[in-house]
Amino acid sequence: MVEDYGAYNGTTVRKHLPVHDVTTGSLVELSGHNAIDIVLDSGTRLYAVTSGTAYRITNWTIPGWPQGWASVVVSDVLKDDRGEPIAFLYGHVREFDAQNGQRVEAGALIAKSGGDPDDPGAGFSDMANVHFEVIESPHPLIAHAGTVNPHQFLENLYDSAAHPPLGCSPSR
Repeated sequence: MVEDYGAYNGTTVRKHLPVHDVTTGSLVELSGHNAIDIVLDSGTRLYAVTSGTAYRITNWTIPGWPQGWASVVVSDVLKDDRGEPIAFLYGHVREFDAQNGQRVEAGALIAKSGGDPDDPGAGFSDMANVHFEVIESPHPLIAHAGTVNPHQFLENLYDSAAHPPLGCSPSR
């Protein structure tokens, strides 16, 4: 289940943060983040969506707020329009499985989800989930650097795959 910030009406710290409702594909600022929160059980295995280098972030929050942990995979195959690697951040993890700086293949186990307030590394979260964001930045390990709407990224990726440049044929 993907949480739709536009429909969320619980008592939560999220009401006090700038939030973009990307779960509906829009960037309407509501009151948190430019990402998708996917609700799942704490301890759910998280796998790399691409091959690349995995990093551990243990200070993934605003100073003075609860400590948040995140796993970032900097792709070695996907690049943005400037030729910079695209990174994928998985937030609210409670346990890391990939070593910091470890090269991982697509589909490799990198971490386990958290987000329950009692989980280490929960950060701002008030429920079990994984915060998923796409980062297009030459400095993807800097907090909030180049985060883009995951819906738009995936839409562009699928469109690019469906319409390869002339002379190229899609792989089967």
